[in-house]
Amino acid sequence: MVRFIHSADLHLGRSLKASSNMTDPFIYMASQATYHSFEKLVTVAISKKVDFFLVSGDIYDEEQRSIKGQWFFRKQALRLQKESIPLYIIHGNHDPLVYKDNLISMPENVHIFSSKVSSMFLKTEAKEEVYIYGFSYPQVAYMENPVPLYQKERNNEAYHIGMLHGQESGQLGHDPYAPFTVSSLLEKEFDYWALGHVHKREVLTDNPPVVYPGNVQGCHRKESGPKGAYLVEITKKETSLSFIETAPIAWMEIRVSINGLLTVDELIDEVGERIQALEDTRAYILSLVIDGKGKLHKLLGNSEKRKELFELLIEEYSTNDMSIEKLLIQTKSIIDKERWRNQEHLIGDIIRTNEALTADNSEVKERLATLYDHRHIRNYLEHLSDKEQQKLAEEAENILLTTLIGEEEAL
Repeated sequence: MVRFIHSADLHLGRSLKASSNMTDPFIYMASQATYHSFEKLVTVAISKKVDFFLVSGDIYDEEQRSIKGQWFFRKQALRLQKESIPLYIIHGNHDPLVYKDNLISMPENVHIFSSKVSSMFLKTEAKEEVYIYGFSYPQVAYMENPVPLYQKERNNEAYHIGMLHGQESGQLGHDPYAPFTVSSLLEKEFDYWALGHVHKREVLTDNPPVVYPGNVQGCHRKESGPKGAYLVEITKKETSLSFIETAPIAWMEIRVSINGLLTVDELIDEVGERIQALEDTRAYILSLVIDGKGKLHKLLGNSEKRKELFELLIEEYSTNDMSIEKLLIQTKSIIDKERWRNQEHLIGDIIRTNEALTADNSEVKERLATLYDHRHIRNYLEHLSDKEQQKLAEEAENILLTTLIGEEEAL
């Protein structure tokens, strides 16, 4: 059996954005979060007596690597060296080789892949033979498909592990660096593919495993939930993946419905109950989403009242381990659509049109495609899933109906 850590996207040196809502201790913790996460991961690697440690790109956050980031990485590498654990790393789009400097030397257990795809051989204490394959980005924007350059060594008794910092072809949400297809990876007949670049944890296929561990610390609210890396155990018959959470701070969204709530104090108490239910094993940066339909909708639509509520929630619930970053209002009026649907006027037209578009959104996709294809506008747009498109349509419908029908009658 071979046991190793598969990590990626450490982004050492990246500080979570501080805000006036955070306490001073929280701001300091946020500035050190990526370092603490990597340090904890090294501690786990030592305690689990792994055979080796992989970092699949973006060790550092900036092209011009900070002295502190390099020094910290060296310290953790030395901890691993004392336990005879080698580190294998590839550099990605954030820390390509073109910006490599020699300000801080790395210990002998750190093995860095060059800009050309190559293999490195390792024999574990248990006499297992392992070939590790990879390459580092020569520059920031590496748009070529590197997979054809991976050539498997002729040793079927050994384990073959590929490292690649890139994105699956056609995948949205990330720059198309080192694009690949899962099928092309499988053709290489490796035992494991240790991917990096995409910050969301994902197993693209499990036989053999083609895996993104995600980044070790979420850096904004779209990188929510637990973050860390994988402890991997491989035999020739099966592979075991154990996620190791190491991030000291988790971005989290809490949704609270106004359904059935009559007063603001009920809403504040409901938020408090949700916060109290969170695990106390980590710190949190929270986005509070107030949704549902009910009496409080009109009040929450008032910008001054909304601001006052946000400030009160921060005052009530922010601590050195808890920061409330956003308050998003997604409430709706209670509208009796059955009453209006078949009416021959604008209100009925709006309801019927939205229902038709929900049933068949091909027209919506066609119109959106025009925007996404526009060479200027597309730079300011994010891809919307079918669910997100439907949600926007519902919100637009609610705004129109509430305006036309009137708040009092809608409620």
